[in-house]
Amino acid sequence: MADQPVDATPSPAADAAPASAEASPVLQDWAPLTHCLDWHLGQLAFQQRGAQAFTTNEVPNLINQGGMSAYRAAEVLYANCAEADAAGELEDEIVGMEIAMGLGLHSVQLLDRFKERCAATGKDWYERLTWYATDATPKMLTDARDNGVFERHSERVVLAQADALAPATVHPIDGSGVVDLTGRLRMVSHTYLLCVLPANVFRRSTARDGDAEPPKDRWSVLMARTVLRHPEGLARFTNVSVDQVRALAASRAADDLSRLVPLYPLFDLDLTLAPLADQGHSDRAELERVADLIEASLDAEAVKATDEAPDTAADTAADTADPEASAEAADAPDPHRHTWVLHSAGAMASVASTLAALRPDGFLLYRDYGPSAAASANSSHLYQHYGSTTAIGVNHFALDSWVSLPGEDGSPRGTSTAPEGEGESAIKTRLVAKAALDATRAAFRAQFDPAAFVALQQAVEAARKAARDPNAAMEGYRQALAMERDNWVLLAEAADYALRRARNLELARMLVTEALRINPWYGAPAWNCLGDVHWFDEKLDASQACFERATRANPEHFKGWFNLYLVHRRRGDLETALEMAAKALAVDRGGADAARLEAAVQDATALLAKQRELGRTWRKKRAAGSPV
Repeated sequence: MADQPVDATPSPAADAAPASAEASPVLQDWAPLTHCLDWHLGQLAFQQRGAQAFTTNEVPNLINQGGMSAYRAAEVLYANCAEADAAGELEDEIVGMEIAMGLGLHSVQLLDRFKERCAATGKDWYERLTWYATDATPKMLTDARDNGVFERHSERVVLAQADALAPATVHPIDGSGVVDLTGRLRMVSHTYLLCVLPANVFRRSTARDGDAEPPKDRWSVLMARTVLRHPEGLARFTNVSVDQVRALAASRAADDLSRLVPLYPLFDLDLTLAPLADQGHSDRAELERVADLIEASLDAEAVKATDEAPDTAADTAADTADPEASAEAADAPDPHRHTWVLHSAGAMASVASTLAALRPDGFLLYRDYGPSAAASANSSHLYQHYGSTTAIGVNHFALDSWVSLPGEDGSPRGTSTAPEGEGESAIKTRLVAKAALDATRAAFRAQFDPAAFVALQQAVEAARKAARDPNAAMEGYRQALAMERDNWVLLAEAADYALRRARNLELARMLVTEALRINPWYGAPAWNCLGDVHWFDEKLDASQACFERATRANPEHFKGWFNLYLVHRRRGDLETALEMAAKALAVDRGGADAARLEAAVQDATALLAKQRELGRTWRKKRAAGSPV
């Protein structure tokens, strides 16, 4: 079901690229979205940066790495094991997997909670669990191994490389060989995975010639052209010329393309529509099905809205209408109906292969963004940039119904369950399974009730809004932590507020210590906060150690480098202080603190120059003791 390159010449119509694109050198001509250079560079950025793409939050990930979804997913796994155990069908070895684990924190926290629940109820299910923490990017896996992320679950976890389109076959990084998990997986979990799999956007235009039937459809596909939008800024990023950038872009060698990743801010996309031949896509039937669903849903909503509208609305409209404008509109109605279809081909292939790899009573639990209603699905604006990476939203509206359709064997692929009241929230959560799993699905709906996430967000926002009132703010954080006691992101934020605004050193110490107990590997802000606690305690060595841990957790955490400048300045080690200040300035990607960091560099430079000048002067004046 992967989207294929379309052999079509873009049509220079209303959808054509802006005129300004003529001044932007073309690096790759028209191609479907997930075949364009821009998309490939995003994938290479993951390969290059590994965990660093997440520790900087360049790729937004705290929504699934902070604990909220992990602890809830663990409760669903526990409910599923209980349901199988009650039916006498729980296997001796329970096998689970996370695909595209990123930092690995979601898996760690899921295992934390699952272990706790099993211990509290006297179940040995945790001891029987084998959990495959997987990613397609080798550097993600080696970063997790080298940082000891799974150390407290080392007997339960296997780090392995896996392809989201073939999740049943995994390759453990310990070199033990290929493992086939077909029919063994009780749970598969992933977040923000489906949106980075191959997809494309299509448009169906329906035109009627008078009363002629049937209507005539014309299909188009969204095409992208990658351009160097800011050639004038090239010299500020590299010594490579425009022609050399073109040559690198034309190369298929990964080493050549990887040289373009740092230049990503200079690139951009032109978008246009290209006509699609009548039989120009292997999934044409699926495109037609989704377009029909969208139109039927929109038509039903329009009829309902008309039926529910008060009679006075029509009278008012008639009284205020412009007769000339109405006549003009009647003379020239739009003869076309345009329906957009986001075709999540990669997501469909991944879900299908995952369902095939599950046990008969296993389940897939995923979180991702994208439309779930006809009105929001009928849009072309779904392509998004996350730092140096790219993604396309998942068409949940289409995927939910596709899951229930017959698969290759003629039976329904499964059933997709959504939390009640989800609406069009940014992130959608789904549980997909072949079996009924009544208890498991009930636990899923309870755990991922959108109201719980809203209540937590409201408590946090209340705390932030009450920043000038320490008592009110800390009460807001207390309420939020009562809902999410193990959310290390929230613990670190509350600790930082307790230290800087509430001036409660002991509370800050307690909160940040708990945050670091949960996540000592990537919690740079928490390490920085604990360093500040030690600073106020006049424990310079402990403070320095924490700031160093912050910069190891995230080498681009400029506050850690800045605080190391302060530590070394106090020690009188001005050479190192200057080095730390310069490092802070170099990694401040946002540049919001540039003035303060530049002042630190100037301060350290001036102090070092003065220190050296005094050293030279006093050396000259030294006397070798008094005359005897």
